[in-house]
Amino acid sequence: MKKSLALLFVLVFAFSCSKEQSNDGSGDYSITGKFLTPNGLDPVAKANVKLYKDGTLIQDALTDSEGNFILNNLTKDSYELSISKGQFKTSTSVNLSDLIDALTFNLDSLPIDQLPSIAVVTGSYDHIEEVLYNIGLVDPVTEEPLFDIIDGQDIANRNVHHGHHQGNASAKRTNPMLEPNVDFGFGEFIESPTLLANYDIIFLNCGLNETKTDFGNNLNDYVSNGGLLYATDWAYAYLNFITQGGADYLSFYSPEKSGTSLSTDAEVLDQTLIDWLDLNFGIQVPNATVTIDEFLGGWQVVDTYDAATVIPWLYGPVEYDGISESKHLAYTFLHGNGGVLYSSFHTENNTTDATTVERLMQYMVFELADIKGEAE
Repeated sequence: MKKSLALLFVLVFAFSCSKEQSNDGSGDYSITGKFLTPNGLDPVAKANVKLYKDGTLIQDALTDSEGNFILNNLTKDSYELSISKGQFKTSTSVNLSDLIDALTFNLDSLPIDQLPSIAVVTGSYDHIEEVLYNIGLVDPVTEEPLFDIIDGQDIANRNVHHGHHQGNASAKRTNPMLEPNVDFGFGEFIESPTLLANYDIIFLNCGLNETKTDFGNNLNDYVSNGGLLYATDWAYAYLNFITQGGADYLSFYSPEKSGTSLSTDAEVLDQTLIDWLDLNFGIQVPNATVTIDEFLGGWQVVDTYDAATVIPWLYGPVEYDGISESKHLAYTFLHGNGGVLYSSFHTENNTTDATTVERLMQYMVFELADIKGEAE
């Protein structure tokens, strides 16, 4: 009888220990952290946080407007943590058994250290490469960008890299590390589905050569097959196959490039973006509006958009073709297995102090990166 009682006690005790080590949501421990861009400074909002134990997903969460996350009700086990915003990722191991006299394992800052493959096509007016460089997509030793830069004026495969373009907007581009750094130009690039497929994200700056639009069908296939495409202002000409001439997603106003407003106070249509600007950078957004002041003297107006398939980001009063009315100014949308970000305005191309416009672009680039995940 004593042996039976003793055996019963051992079994109950073993079962209790086993239950304590399981992840049934009743643990007392937590993991906290903050997800940042590769520069280790700028928070990434709405990133996907996933916690695994022995390869099994235990919990998931999203980072808040300041990049913070918390995972609660954990037991003292070893875990694998993965955080991602699209293909911008980081991962680490966490052993809660290392905690002594504490219930929370604080990982502090977790910068992105796994990057997608990125191509930037240079333009005369917009320089999104400045934004990418400033958020840390750069080799800390050589200071070279961790993305490919393609000469947007080289359409005859001459590989003539123009370091200085005409116009005041391009004069702001001052970083010598951001010259074209591959041995092919835009002409060869857009004509080759194989070259396009090498990249997860392609950026088309405003002011690239506009004579290769017939090869926009290759961009259509690239996005349909899962690629992500950024295009601003005059680069709209390369979206014709994607929009089917304006039948899908967006239609562009004719006459082309008829926008005349140089500035507008635009309403920000996403509350998380408003909070991200305010909490992280002290950028005030009174009445949910920000000043957009980076338009060309003749910018491309979006006439209409499909509210069922397109996410608009900003809305403000503008003037175009003798008309004064409010228009949406930036959009993201899914196309096939990929996605597109289009904006009627540009970056300000300042390499030292990020402006409100550059922060807006930074945020929307990360939203583009995650557009497929959000759809799922």
